[in-house]
Amino acid sequence: MLKVKTNCTRPKYVCGNHEIKLIGTTDGLFPDFGHHLEGEMGGLWLHPIKLLDGFWMRVKDIESELVDQIIAADSFENYPHKNVFYYGNGLGHTAIQIKRSQVAPDGIKGILVDYEFINTANTQRHVDIEFIFKTDLRPEWLSEKVGLYDGKQDMCEYLGEKNVFHACDDKNPWHVMVGSSIIPSGYKIGTQFVPEVTKGNGISVKMNFSLAIRESSKQSIQIYIAGSYHSKEECAEQYKAIISARDFTQEKENRMKQENSKAVINVGNPEFESIYEWIKVHKDWLIQSVDGIGRGITAGLPEYPWWFSCDSCYMLQAYLAFGDFELCRDTLKIILDSSIQLNGDGRVIHELLPNGYSPNLGNTQETAQFIIMLWDYYQWTGDREFLSYAYEYCKKSIKWLREQDDDGDFFPSGYGLIEISGLNMEMIDTAVYTCEAYRCYSKIAEIHRDYTSAKEYRLLFEEVKVAINNCLWDEENGLYCDCYASAKAIMSKKQQLLDQFEENGRSNYIIDFEKILEERYKEPDREYGWLLNRNWVINTPMETGIASEDKAHIALQTMHGSEFIGQHGMYLDALNKNAAMTISTGVMAIAQARYGYPDRSLELIKRMFTAFSKATPGSISEMSPDYGCFVQGWTAYGVVVPIVRYFFGIEPDAEKNIIHIHPCLPDEWKLKKNEKISILDVPVLDGEVSINYYRNSGKEYCDIINTTSAAVVASSCSYMELNIINK
Repeated sequence: MLKVKTNCTRPKYVCGNHEIKLIGTTDGLFPDFGHHLEGEMGGLWLHPIKLLDGFWMRVKDIESELVDQIIAADSFENYPHKNVFYYGNGLGHTAIQIKRSQVAPDGIKGILVDYEFINTANTQRHVDIEFIFKTDLRPEWLSEKVGLYDGKQDMCEYLGEKNVFHACDDKNPWHVMVGSSIIPSGYKIGTQFVPEVTKGNGISVKMNFSLAIRESSKQSIQIYIAGSYHSKEECAEQYKAIISARDFTQEKENRMKQENSKAVINVGNPEFESIYEWIKVHKDWLIQSVDGIGRGITAGLPEYPWWFSCDSCYMLQAYLAFGDFELCRDTLKIILDSSIQLNGDGRVIHELLPNGYSPNLGNTQETAQFIIMLWDYYQWTGDREFLSYAYEYCKKSIKWLREQDDDGDFFPSGYGLIEISGLNMEMIDTAVYTCEAYRCYSKIAEIHRDYTSAKEYRLLFEEVKVAINNCLWDEENGLYCDCYASAKAIMSKKQQLLDQFEENGRSNYIIDFEKILEERYKEPDREYGWLLNRNWVINTPMETGIASEDKAHIALQTMHGSEFIGQHGMYLDALNKNAAMTISTGVMAIAQARYGYPDRSLELIKRMFTAFSKATPGSISEMSPDYGCFVQGWTAYGVVVPIVRYFFGIEPDAEKNIIHIHPCLPDEWKLKKNEKISILDVPVLDGEVSINYYRNSGKEYCDIINTTSAAVVASSCSYMELNIINK
């Protein structure tokens, strides 16, 4: 069973299901934190609303010197399906130990918290307990854009016949119910009970309990919390479901074990394998289901619990290998349907909040990425129905992309992945993803018998590919450029760029930059490739395979050094070596693997893994090593895609009903003696594929077990003997 334990130094955690997310710190408390809603991103969320700021407990052991104070946990254990807190050292001189377990049962808009009080003495102990919670029924970020406003004050009542506290917003149909497994000996409703400073217009409740715990025995109190953003009746239904006698913890553990049993790797490194398994778990933490919108994978916690096109188009490529085809389709459908509703002209949205609002209707590269991801989804699943569902909007999308190329040089304008003010020119990532989108769209059009468009975009793909390799290649530096722009356009941003060079200690760039700009400004309207910040997106030609072989090998060698790579992976840009992200490292890992450098790719993945559990036990944070979102969905892209698609070489082709397999394993894995390196039960099309690599008498062997109806076509980058076993 996966488990990570930590001493409590206030990293964050999540306890959630697909409807509800409880976010706090590993000492068991709920301090204010977050920036989208200042200080409000923690607590209990039922998106698009918040239910509670948090809950706390005060304990007093009558027969001992236990300090009467709010308790904080000494240690924390994180499991895929639950969290466990241990309280003991901080309780004073007492024989009472406390264990708190919490789980978000599948399919219920609620949380179950179990406090177990353990008497380790040989005499009976009497314990007085105060359980405190604070409501904060309020809408999420930017809800005012869709006409949702918080009321002035939450209201609360105790329903004695049901032993439950019911709170509601005074303006909206938002409700939360909190109850316990035993009836409290007393309670108070007010505003002065919360031990931590919390924002919001909530109301506090204090519940009192008294326990007599026999020697060497234990007693438990369960706390039940349920909510609704629709009605009191639905809230009551959810509460009724959560107080049932079902073993929710075991049910959830069994479900997650089953779901995570796909694409299991055995590579002779238990620590590496464990982190890889935790990355599967992150998917479940990030799924969000909202009535009226749907169910899909969100970007990250705690700051981005909503849907992003660019994030999805990365992470879904990994999650396809885990076999959750339905989740991938549902996520794509949320993005597609929202783009149709909010744009309608082919542009694909950047993000969608659970309240239905989109703060950004789409960066240029995201329309291209969506077409690429749609084709990738089809290749793995063979889902012709969804491909056809999306086809009409894709026709608009490809037209919209071409319209962004307003000067006819093949490169669309507008913001790409690097959302830095001023960088809304013809960016490398937008050009590359647009080129790849043309290739994918030609395939989609051919399936739908639009052979004219298929040919047109196949030829356009080739033309743009040549243009990228000619116009966006910097021969002197052996790198692809950040952007393509006129000298006049760069001159208008000269001071901004000079300030960035100076600020990041790169004054050595200034002389060369000014010299190049002066020379090129002799023809101010002529466009050139510019190598400016050396942003991580200059990897995208290699990531997608658009880079020519000779240029790819030069660039990948150039970037495999200290100018671009640090302790935890690839820097966001070579100017500022203080920041790295899992996406920048992941894209480079894929680029290296794609062009036959699995050892470099594995090294990058292992650098990414050095940040494991730095911010949250069981997770790798968005920004390396320990800041940003404590769990980020696109981390899976840079781990799973190199391993599944390049090291083990699994590449399905649904249209031809073929699975191409081209293993290219890192030397570190191949050199293991008397061990079988394997990936087992990878869902592909209508079945699964497993690959077993082993050495015998100095020779390499690879057994490929295929349970699909597709044919396997196998080759290898080394002298492996390949055996295909169809079942």
